[in-house]
Amino acid sequence: MKTDRSPDLRPIRVLIIVDSLHWVIGNFAHQITKNNPELEAITCSQLALRKTIKRFGPFPTCFDVVHFLRTKTIPEFWGNFPIVTTLHHLEPATDLTPFYQSDAVMTVSSQWQQHLTQIGIPENHQGLVPFGVDTKTFHPPKNETRLKIRQTLRLPKDAFVLGFSSRRISNMNDRKGVICFLQALKSLHQQLPNLATLIVGPGWQELSKKIRQQGIPCTQAPYEVTHEQVAKFYSAMDMFWVTSRVEGGPVPLLEAMASSIPCISTPVGAALDLIHDSKNGFIVAFDSPELFVNRSLQLAQDEALRSAIGNEARKTIVQKRQWSHVGRELQELYRLAINNFHSRTKDDYTKDESCKKTQRKRQKGSKQEPMTEDVFFSRKVQRWMYACEQINGLRLMAEMKEWKAAFQYGLRALRATPFDPSLWKEIISALLKRNKTCTPQTKHDEASILLTPEQRL
Repeated sequence: MKTDRSPDLRPIRVLIIVDSLHWVIGNFAHQITKNNPELEAITCSQLALRKTIKRFGPFPTCFDVVHFLRTKTIPEFWGNFPIVTTLHHLEPATDLTPFYQSDAVMTVSSQWQQHLTQIGIPENHQGLVPFGVDTKTFHPPKNETRLKIRQTLRLPKDAFVLGFSSRRISNMNDRKGVICFLQALKSLHQQLPNLATLIVGPGWQELSKKIRQQGIPCTQAPYEVTHEQVAKFYSAMDMFWVTSRVEGGPVPLLEAMASSIPCISTPVGAALDLIHDSKNGFIVAFDSPELFVNRSLQLAQDEALRSAIGNEARKTIVQKRQWSHVGRELQELYRLAINNFHSRTKDDYTKDESCKKTQRKRQKGSKQEPMTEDVFFSRKVQRWMYACEQINGLRLMAEMKEWKAAFQYGLRALRATPFDPSLWKEIISALLKRNKTCTPQTKHDEASILLTPEQRL
């Protein structure tokens, strides 16, 4: 990589920082840069980046933009690069400070773009870059494929299969609406005896067990790294629910729609942008299990309606949410950030208290020079970063008790740097401390969704 050319004359070099390479946001970063010749990107998690800086020195200054695809940011980058931050959705604990200080703020749905305006983010610092879908991977299945997948997942071939997808650790304070999901599921089963459930995503072992105890066939699909395998799970579904209270996407809604699965969703995120009620899906009110039941019975009893809704859903995704559409919008956002960065004066940054603290920290800290490009892109550093990413995946899977995936990530880390004792120590520590990674609030939320409404009262 050379740094002596203007970003207007070459691809934009961007460092994209995610929470994990092993889930939705990591895939977003991969897809938006995969086939976009205007972007030259490196993607890594914040955990791996911090470890790399600690071990090899300050980060090289060879990027045009630093894009945080997660809410938390790294102070060392402020004032030295054009910064893009991303608002997926807001929760009570979300720190809004980085959005006000950014050169550009990305949102993934119009719901949250409107919220940015409401909290005072200038429109010339905003960009809507929605999630996309690989419509070649996620597509309507053939009937023989559907039957084969159901057999593999041990779902009755003649069942009416309801799909649900999420990570259990994303359900803090019942954000995914699991209480509503369970209430609606129980009521629906009373009127639809051949109902079965397929839950896609890690960490839902206890929820699946609870559903089966109610006499409803239920399979929790194991965590899969490849999207090709994830796409097969949708082949088994007849219908898909989004019961969430807060979302930026959710991406599984887009995947289900691309697979021609009729969807019922609360008015969140992408659902508001994509679903036209009763035409290509259904929108129902928050925390309304009876509405999920009514719409589901309507779909279950009318095969022609299911087919029509599913076909319109896929048509919507093909027209609006392929990854090729998304890449162009992101490119414009980066150019906006670069322009905003250069339009600021040096004094603008020194007025920010966070930047002053960063400068003082640098003055007191190590005088080590930043890594050169040659060092950063060397085999040694890149293998180290890869190993850190695998350990990040190991910790994530261990927290949700997905042991098969956890050990796979651990093995990948060891293969990358087999003679590094610090990585061995981290792997062992992650496995030994797996039960301590859940906060008391997480444990409370996880336990509460398994109670009946009477027990919760």
